[in-house]
Amino acid sequence: REMYSLHFPEMDKAVASHERYAKLVAEYGSRKNIKEPNLQKLAENSVGMEITKDDVDMLKNFSKHILDLYSLREELVKYIEETTNRIAPNTSEIAGAMLTARLMAKAGGIEKLAKATSSTIQLLGAEKSLFRFLHGKGKSPRFGILATHPLVQSAPEKLKGRIARAIASKLSIAAKIDYYSKEYRGDKMKKELQERVKEILSKK
Repeated sequence: REMYSLHFPEMDKAVASHERYAKLVAEYGSRKNIKEPNLQKLAENSVGMEITKDDVDMLKNFSKHILDLYSLREELVKYIEETTNRIAPNTSEIAGAMLTARLMAKAGGIEKLAKATSSTIQLLGAEKSLFRFLHGKGKSPRFGILATHPLVQSAPEKLKGRIARAIASKLSIAAKIDYYSKEYRGDKMKKELQERVKEILSKK
């Protein structure tokens, strides 16, 4: 963006998505070649500097490499989702595949996650904050990477801790089922969690 915005600064605000931005540069190169209706007029009246053919070729090539990285990320996400859904289907149903993968990575695998208490799961990823608290240098953390769970993100600030606790409690059970019995109860457990969260929100 920094390099191409010298040539077409108006596109920086017009295109928020980094991936789409890279696709446009890779496809069109110079702003003069852009055919997108919402960008064409901006390109015609742009105050950006002119660039040489070598500059255009370099920017297009660089953008193609960026798009390759986006493609690789999609493949990795797909692989992680397939793997976590296979290893920990109940946990994945409650936390989502990506968060489940992060929880297992922090815990040291599905076995250790299954053996962890709900309070430990709640604070996974908040080890530094917990360490500072134990040494009297900060507040007690309410949650770690569970902060990225949609139910926590959408909750009012004062209720995030209680909702994270409810999620951790359900994840503790889900991980144990995934590791020990292999029985699938994800749908039922997710519904129970949603009902518990509604109950917490109703008492705010």
